[in-house]
Amino acid sequence: MRHLWLALAFAFFPAFAHAECLEIRDFVKQETTGPDKYVDTFSFRRDHRADSVLMLVKSTIEKGHLPARWLFLHKDDPKSQAYCVVSRGVVFGQHQDMPQNASANNFGPEGSGYPRCATDNKDFTAAEQLRYWANRDLGSSIILYTASDDGPGFQILFTEEQDWILIEDEKGKSCFYDRGTDLMLRFNTTAIRF
Repeated sequence: MRHLWLALAFAFFPAFAHAECLEIRDFVKQETTGPDKYVDTFSFRRDHRADSVLMLVKSTIEKGHLPARWLFLHKDDPKSQAYCVVSRGVVFGQHQDMPQNASANNFGPEGSGYPRCATDNKDFTAAEQLRYWANRDLGSSIILYTASDDGPGFQILFTEEQDWILIEDEKGKSCFYDRGTDLMLRFNTTAIRF
């Protein structure tokens, strides 16, 4: 339902939420025209099809350097090759893996019987509640996060087995976004090599 409202917002108010839609290779070309020449992509897939992609844009392939910026892309139509920008920003980092944590809350998609979202409470922020649940649910995970001043940020949890959970964070509220069991990573992609 949330994706339907987002699609309607894009259709009737194209300037709303920075609605920019392109194919992945066109985003790579667009984002690597300046000094930042490399892109890492995390494609969150089901049935070998990715509906969401995290794109990290960087100026070097040397280890120890954070990306210059990120884009979170999504598509609702499985037949479309175009992805739309959900959010973009420059804040990127990693949280500590804590599969044995004190949070007892559970979350899930609509219809799961669990709440989809959380707000801050006296014990944990909304982001912590969702992250702790996802980390407990997946087990030992790599936990990345993004933040943006003008759109949602995301927490991305994934395991060595390629199981993943995506969490959307925005203004004191965090929500389950998606989950799956197939993650495709591409590192140091350039416009020439794509």
